[in-house]
Amino acid sequence: MRGAIYTVLAIILCALQTTIFEHLSFFGTVPNLLIGLVVCVALTRSALEGGAIGLLCGIFIDVLGRGTFGVNALLFLYIGVALGLVSNKFYRIRGLVVFAFAFLSNFVYAFLMFFFKFYIWGYGNMLAALAKKIIPETIYTAVFSVLILFLIRSINKRVMGEEA
Repeated sequence: MRGAIYTVLAIILCALQTTIFEHLSFFGTVPNLLIGLVVCVALTRSALEGGAIGLLCGIFIDVLGRGTFGVNALLFLYIGVALGLVSNKFYRIRGLVVFAFAFLSNFVYAFLMFFFKFYIWGYGNMLAALAKKIIPETIYTAVFSVLILFLIRSINKRVMGEEA
């Protein structure tokens, strides 16, 4: 049941990210809602569930044609598993924890994507990319990740009958 709900939520967030949020850009960037979902699921659940939703969200991004097929799936899988393994170190997952991990995860993801797509081939200025794309996208993603956390807690409480 939980997997089906997270899958539907991933589809909805993917649709929102590629349609509505394309028009709500912040400094020319769009939040990566799917990384926010992966971070929230991995921190509130386990490494297995975080990795599974990470793989699913990465495949969604790969299917949309954003880069080489499979790269996003692997990166999202690694993010989900890593955060799932770290999550048991925190007594309670709060908005600030999600903000920090979403910031870190999206920063690493965006940095690696820029590095392997452009910088390694001699295209693009790393400092300009950090200032104009990576940092604004990372902040935007981290803010929306906190909202996704509240959405997941609400779903867990109402639909699944768990204490949020």
